[in-house]
Amino acid sequence: MVEAASPFIVGWQEWLALPELGLPAIKAKIDTGARTSALHAFLIEPFGSPAAPMVRFGVHPIPGRLDVAVFASAPVVDRREVTSSNGERETRYFIRTPVKLGERVLEIEVGLTNRESMSYRMLLGRQAIREDMMVDAATSFRQPKLSFKLYRGVPRADVLSRVLRIALVAQDTGSSFNARLAEAAIARGHSLEMLELGTLALSFGAERAVVLRDHVELAHYDAVIPRIGLREGSTAAAIIRQMEATGCVSLNSGDAIDQVSNRVAVAQTLVRGGVAQAILAGEGGGKANAARVALSLRVLVVGDAAAAMVGPEGQGERALGFARHRAERRIAEHAAEALELGLAAIDVVRGGDEVAIARVSARPALGRFARLGKKDVAGLILDAVEARVGARARLGGGFVQS
Repeated sequence: MVEAASPFIVGWQEWLALPELGLPAIKAKIDTGARTSALHAFLIEPFGSPAAPMVRFGVHPIPGRLDVAVFASAPVVDRREVTSSNGERETRYFIRTPVKLGERVLEIEVGLTNRESMSYRMLLGRQAIREDMMVDAATSFRQPKLSFKLYRGVPRADVLSRVLRIALVAQDTGSSFNARLAEAAIARGHSLEMLELGTLALSFGAERAVVLRDHVELAHYDAVIPRIGLREGSTAAAIIRQMEATGCVSLNSGDAIDQVSNRVAVAQTLVRGGVAQAILAGEGGGKANAARVALSLRVLVVGDAAAAMVGPEGQGERALGFARHRAERRIAEHAAEALELGLAAIDVVRGGDEVAIARVSARPALGRFARLGKKDVAGLILDAVEARVGARARLGGGFVQS
C-alpha cells in the first residue's frame, strides 16, 4: 500500500521570494478568502504594443521603508476589475511570475495594487494554493524564514538596468533616424514611443496643467528625447517643460530649448559660463551672418561629450577628426554645458588662433552626423538617457538603499 505524501503546510503568514521581479524576501499573508493574489506596487505604468503589453512598477518590499524600492517589469496577462476586502472595486494589471515558498516554486498570477497602508506587501490567494498544500490558520511561518537584510546585497546596477519608457517628441517622427533610435531602444529592452507635436496640446485646469495627446492626458514617461528647435516655437518647449514637471527627464529641458531661440540670451549665458566669444548667429540666424556661419565646423554634443564633428552643409560632406580640432571640441562641450543642452549641434568658427561659437541648435541633424561620422549616434543618445535617469534616481528616487 502506497502511503499518501505528506501535505505541504503553510501558516497564515509566510516569507516568499519573487526571484524574477528582483524581490528576495516578501512577508505575505495567506488568505484563502481571497480568490486572487495581490502584490504591492506603485508607479504602475503600462507600455509596449497592444499585441505584447507590458507593465512597469515599483515595489516597497519593507513596510514603512519608502527609501527601499525595487523596480521591475513583466508581460501583462490580464487587466480586470477586482473587489477588495473593503468592498471597493479597482481595475488591476495581472502578471504571471514564479513564487518561491520554502522549497516549493509556484507559478502564480498576481494583481498589482497599492498596498502601502497594509501590513503585508503581498497577499497569496486561494488560486495559488495547490491541491497538496494545507493552510494551518492557527500557525505562522511553517516554512523557512527569510530576512529583509537580503535587500542590502541587491546590486545598484540591477536597478539601473530596469526598463525605461521613453518618448521622442518631434514635428515629424517619421525619419529613418528616429526609426533606428526606436530599434536601438527596443534592443536594450526599453520602450520608445513617437509623439508628434501636432497631436499634443497643453491644458490648464484650476489645479494643474497637463499635456494632452489627441485630447487624452499624456501618460508618464521616464525620459523624453526632444527633437525641437526654433521652428517648433515656444509651445513645444512648454510641452517639454510640463513633461518635466511630472518627473520626466529630458535631454534638453524646456527652459534650455526656449533659451536657444533667443540669440542674446544664448550670448549672455555663454559669457556667464566662461565661454567668452562672439555669437555670430542664433538658431536660424540672419542672412548677414550666413556666410560666416557656413565656414564653421559643426559639433554634435550628446550628454556631456562631443560625439561627432562634421563639415558644414554646402562645404563638402565629410567627417572631421577630434585630434585636429581639440579646441573646437572643447569649446562646443563647454557651450553645451553652459546652456544645459544634452543634445545639440554647436557651430564653431576659427579666426587665427581663436575659436568662437557661431550657432547653437537644439535640434541637430542626427542622421547626417551618424552617416558622415559613422558613429552609433542612437546608442550614444540612449547612453545619455540612461545616465540621466540613473543620476536622478540616485539623488532621490527609487533605488535600493542598504
